[in-house]
Amino acid sequence: MQKNNIDLIWSVAELAGLFGKETSLEDFLSDVVGLIATHMQADACSIFLYDQDADTLVLRATRGLKEDSVGRLKLDLGEGITGTALKELRPIREGRSKDSPYYMPVPNIDEEQYESMLAVPIKRGLTRIGAMVLHHGKPDYFDIQDTRAIQAIASQLAATLENVEILMEIHGERTARTAAERLPEGTVIRGKSVSTGLSNGKAVSFGRRDAQFRLFEHEHEFGEEGLSRFRRALKLSQEQLEALQMEVEDDYSDVASLIFSSHLLMLRDEEFVGRMRREVEGGMHPEPAVVKVVNEYVDIFAASDNARLREKTQDVKDLGHRIIRNLSGAQEEDGDYRDQIVIASELFPSELLKIAAQHAEGVILMDGGITAHISILARSFGLPVVLTRDERVFQLPEETLLIVDAYQGTIYVSPDEDVREAFAANLRARSEPVDADALPAETHTRDGVRIEIQANINISHDVKTARRYKAESIGLYRSEFPFLVRNDFPSEDEQYRIYRRVIGTMGKRDAVLRTLDIGGDKVLAQPELVESNPFLGYRGIRFSLGNEDLFRDQLRAMLRAGRDVTLRILLPLISSVDEFLASQEILHSCLADLSKESVPHNEAPLLGAMVELPAAVESIEGLSRHAD
Repeated sequence: MQKNNIDLIWSVAELAGLFGKETSLEDFLSDVVGLIATHMQADACSIFLYDQDADTLVLRATRGLKEDSVGRLKLDLGEGITGTALKELRPIREGRSKDSPYYMPVPNIDEEQYESMLAVPIKRGLTRIGAMVLHHGKPDYFDIQDTRAIQAIASQLAATLENVEILMEIHGERTARTAAERLPEGTVIRGKSVSTGLSNGKAVSFGRRDAQFRLFEHEHEFGEEGLSRFRRALKLSQEQLEALQMEVEDDYSDVASLIFSSHLLMLRDEEFVGRMRREVEGGMHPEPAVVKVVNEYVDIFAASDNARLREKTQDVKDLGHRIIRNLSGAQEEDGDYRDQIVIASELFPSELLKIAAQHAEGVILMDGGITAHISILARSFGLPVVLTRDERVFQLPEETLLIVDAYQGTIYVSPDEDVREAFAANLRARSEPVDADALPAETHTRDGVRIEIQANINISHDVKTARRYKAESIGLYRSEFPFLVRNDFPSEDEQYRIYRRVIGTMGKRDAVLRTLDIGGDKVLAQPELVESNPFLGYRGIRFSLGNEDLFRDQLRAMLRAGRDVTLRILLPLISSVDEFLASQEILHSCLADLSKESVPHNEAPLLGAMVELPAAVESIEGLSRHAD
């Protein structure tokens, strides 16, 4: 039989037929490599899947290498030909693999008998899933058509193999992990840092969005006079939330529009609070009564078809946590997340703000439960955040001591004294304050060249840091964060107040304001406005041009707020001169309207384009003629 790479490309139906077989996941992968090896007439075909936590490739199936190497053979990312292909996300074809600069001999897998080698990364976008590797005894056996065929099959199988990896971990390795609720003391979990910092505290877990709110009864002593204790806890919770709302409005007014209002409304809701009270009056201790009612609401919200209602599951857990802490009497002053590490599967921007405002020490999120704007916000809040794929963290009992090193992406569970001492020393070393007063008002190189230090601003709170460290102007204000945290579209006047405060706090210095960059990994929960796969293009300037009323509101607000500074308006994700000119026309129309209305505004703004797409590079000469 001759190899037939054309048939292989069109054999997706044959691969799909494998799903109909009642086999294990291991057998499914074995069938896949067997099918590919047959079509390609390869002496060996193997599939490696990428373990993101360990940053290694694990051999999951093979036809032609030693069977006992499955699950045992592991390669670091970038190690050998296979590891390099995945690290660099490109196929590597070697006519004589032993002559390759990337070659690394692996003993006891029978690989040395083969001459030719073809390694193709399996990926979804830039997400690494694994690698498909073919061998043959003859030199120069694989050609460019073979490479393209395997790339096509790898692309077809990418989503399936990603799910296989997850399922194999759930049914295999993770079964043992989740069997025991308590991790051994001294366990170290490797993750990924998305917002640096060091923190320690006791675990409080929200689990998955639809997961039940938990109460560890052995950690609570239920006293007498349950009803009066319950009433005191409700009153204290309300007082704390009202004070917190005022504090947040002062520090985060651009993104915090009554963010604790849902908590306060629930505390005043007779149905919500009344259910708890009736359970207590019936003889139940207040703590389990709170947990019972909170979980009833979690179930209701999680099952709703309304996306906004589903978001409220974390709100009700958050409120339940506060009431429980106030019932314990241990947190008379705050009832929040001081001295605690919050663990959650995912968080919306508004939820992250609430947790940061309630003084959490750090956050642990499930890998995949975070997007770019969450990581940017976390850095603005100074909140250390680590991602992990280890399900065991959700089973940690409340009050488990954790140390989070968000510089290294490491989580220490119930650390011993040596680790705690090392953490304390590291924290002291990193906490030495910078003498901001010693920084010069202006910056020059040693030979006298003037360098202007500008600041990136995500939320108005960042301006305080910028001024402290003598930033001279705003180099980039990312305007989408008030939209993202509020999850709505602030009016023109609301935006004007936000932008004016940001510009004014910097002393009316020059400012670069970027128009909305939402879509992609920055998505508002507005399904009628954002497509299901926003990476396909409906984002940045295309979103603004497609929603001209919103765009006009934003441009008018920027022009009004920047009336007495050098105002630069930056357009994100420009891909063509036409998009720039269409935006420029709308800007000129806004200028004309404001003049007719006699509204004070900047009459000569500078308009620029971000060059971040290949299409913008191709259009650079035209853009440079029109952009300021």
